[in-house]
Parts: sequence; C-alpha cells; structure tokens
Amino acid sequence: MAQADLDTTISALQGGLTSIPAEAALANIESWQEQLKDAAPEIASALGELKSQLASGNASGIAQALKQVGSKTTEAAASAGGEAGTKAQQLGQMLTQAGNSIS
Repeated sequence: MAQADLDTTISALQGGLTSIPAEAALANIESWQEQLKDAAPEIASALGELKSQLASGNASGIAQALKQVGSKTTEAAASAGGEAGTKAQQLGQMLTQAGNSIS
C-alpha cells in the first residue's frame, strides 16, 4: 500500500462520507482494487462489492460493504508493520465507523 494513498484516503474520510464526490469515491475504490488485487484479493473483492453498492445507491448495502472492507483492512493491518500498518489500521477503523454511521 502506498503511503500517499493511505493518507489521501484517510483525509477524505475525515471530511465525512458525504463530502466525497461519487466520482472521486469510485476512482479511489478502483485505484485500491488495482493495487490490492494480487496482494490482498479479499480486500479487492470487498471493494468491488462496495463499488457495486455505491452504484446502486442502496444505503444498507453500502453500510454493510463499508463494514466488510473496514474489517478486512483492519485484519490485514494487523500483519503489516510500521507506519503503513498503523495507517491501514486507522483506515480500517474509519471505514467500519462510516458503515456503522449509515442508517
């Protein structure tokens, strides 16, 4: 995972889900899918589901997909070391919280 990509995604989420334009969110998801397709296929697959749910506009599906991506990211972060692992853990927690915030 590229440090700059982690920082950019964390920064975007800190502004709140509704502050991220749909096109930017989809582009960010696609970028992560591409980066993770070989190294972390489970996360890449969960990102694909999130992208599908965003396209459908199904709030409960989006919430569930965010929580799934968050959980898988947090799990992967546990085995990553250093600053990237810490930031990935932060990102995973933020994604899970974002999913929990959607009602």
